[in-house]
This record gives sequence, C-alpha cells and structure tokens, in this order.
Amino acid sequence: MPRKPLAALAASVSALALAGFALAHGGGPGSVQAASATFDAATVTELHSGTCTGADGNYTRTKATYTGTSTSSNARLNGTLTVRAKTFYNATTNLGVVQGHFRVENADGHSDGKFVAVDTNGSLDGFLGGAAKHDLGKLLGGFSATFDPATGFSGGQLGTGTSDNAAVFVSGRCGGGDDGSGDGQNSHKHGKHGRNGKR
Repeated sequence: MPRKPLAALAASVSALALAGFALAHGGGPGSVQAASATFDAATVTELHSGTCTGADGNYTRTKATYTGTSTSSNARLNGTLTVRAKTFYNATTNLGVVQGHFRVENADGHSDGKFVAVDTNGSLDGFLGGAAKHDLGKLLGGFSATFDPATGFSGGQLGTGTSDNAAVFVSGRCGGGDDGSGDGQNSHKHGKHGRNGKR
C-alpha cells in the first residue's frame, strides 16, 4: 500500500501549517502530552452536492455540517462535536479527499482547528491541527473514521486505535539558547556564514 505514507505526509504537512506550530530557534514547547478521543458525528445538516468530470472519471463534491459527540478523558476533547466538511470523491476508483473544520465544545471552553484526510471507499485516514482555548495548547494528531457524506462520521478515533494515528497537545515554552545544533557560539557562527555566504 504505497499510497498511505504519501497521503500521511501530505496531510501532516498541511495540518502542521494550519495549526501554526513551529519549533522556535533556541527553544520549543514546554509540554508535549498524549491525547486521544473517540467520536461520532451523524447528524447531517446543510448538505449540498454536485458533480464534475475529471481526467480519471466522474467526481461527486459535497459540503455539509455534521454534529455529534467527542468522548475523551481529556476535557479539551470531550464534548459536543461540530464538523464542517467538504468532499471530493470518485465512486469508480473509490478514492477521494475530505477536508474542513472541527470544533469540540463544553462548559469549560472549546478546541477547534482544521483537518484533511484521504477517503478510501468510506474509510478516512487523516491528520488535524488546532488549538484548545482552555489553555492555548496546540493539538496535532492523526485520526481515522468511517464516513459517508449522507450519514456523517462514525467510529472515529483520534490518537487511539490500531492505526498509527498518534495525537498530542503541545503547550507552553521550553526556552534557552541551545536548539540542539551546538553551543550558542557555534550557532552564531553558522548564522554569520549564512549571511555572508563565506567560511
């Protein structure tokens, strides 16, 4: 199955950019904690669909809002789930993509962000990035789910299950002058070489 690593890489890059997360020079996050949740979103509203013809066949495009529940021991991922998703799917090849926004909300606050996934005959394999308003922590992780535009998401797993879909909350800041590339003096010299283009 050579397609999965490429799909995972593309999804990871997209979600990292969407989450606005980067390892700062000279520092990094103060905490990286495992996170997991299961979810379903089977109430479908505002469903719109259309078709188009691509180079490899006919595609169905949809746009809808899905609501349900995210269940987790972590309060940041436990609550009412709302997903706004767009799909692009070829029923002949059984391949497509799903992307959109998600939001988990409870009495203490909410977590939200964006996601992208590969749809293989109704099975999603994707990655998401977002933030928890409870404590400003960043959420990064892989997820899987069963999906149909007409009936929504079921059996969803974030950072759990049998697939390689780990998820973490990243928060705080780990400061310091050493970013792991050497001591401060060497780092300064590297920067100087980069500016002057000389050794």
